[in-house]
Amino acid sequence: MKDLYFDSEKWVVRYLVIDTLKWLPGLQVLVSPVSFDNVELADKRISILATRLQIEKSPSIEEHRPLSRQMETDLHTYYGWTPYWIGEGLWGNGDRPTTSQTKPTENELNEQERPFLRNVNELKGQWTGYTVNGLDQKIGNVVDFVFDDDSWAVHYLIVDTGDWLPGRKVMLPPEAIVSINWATKEISTNLTSEDAKVEATERNSILHLDEISIDNLRRRSITNK
Repeated sequence: MKDLYFDSEKWVVRYLVIDTLKWLPGLQVLVSPVSFDNVELADKRISILATRLQIEKSPSIEEHRPLSRQMETDLHTYYGWTPYWIGEGLWGNGDRPTTSQTKPTENELNEQERPFLRNVNELKGQWTGYTVNGLDQKIGNVVDFVFDDDSWAVHYLIVDTGDWLPGRKVMLPPEAIVSINWATKEISTNLTSEDAKVEATERNSILHLDEISIDNLRRRSITNK
């Protein structure tokens, strides 16, 4: 897994970007949690409901290129996935990715509303991560995301406080985010510096969360069924 695309409106992971490495050199493909058959935490493995031939022939993507609704429609049509943008839930009419929903009409499938998709690598990084600002000062930089492997909802952004609170990180829930300036790479929150101090935790304690962090997910292999 090389990257993820998440929905910046509903805060949920929509796709994993898979680098096929030596199998299909130079090819990167998208897989949706809708296609996941099993997520094995202990073995660090995700099994997907797709054949090798399907993956070989699937629509590929260009790295860092924004995903259009048409590109998503092509992908969902190819795999037969139910479009997440039809319905009010996190995943269409429900809150979990599933293939058992009603088949969409052609008009619904071709809905051209611009998707709110962003790739995780754009936001996170020890030195290049988006700046997180509180009401009274800078809190830190985004270094990771935390989500669950059931609904694939993003629960926290992990913010490194740097020199301000050395050795500490803040778990920032999406509800605390007021706005994101994509041009200046800044995230505004409703937290004060005192709020951040209370929420700050030791770096090692982050590793004990039940949810999955992006860095942890990167160490997993993707296999087809």
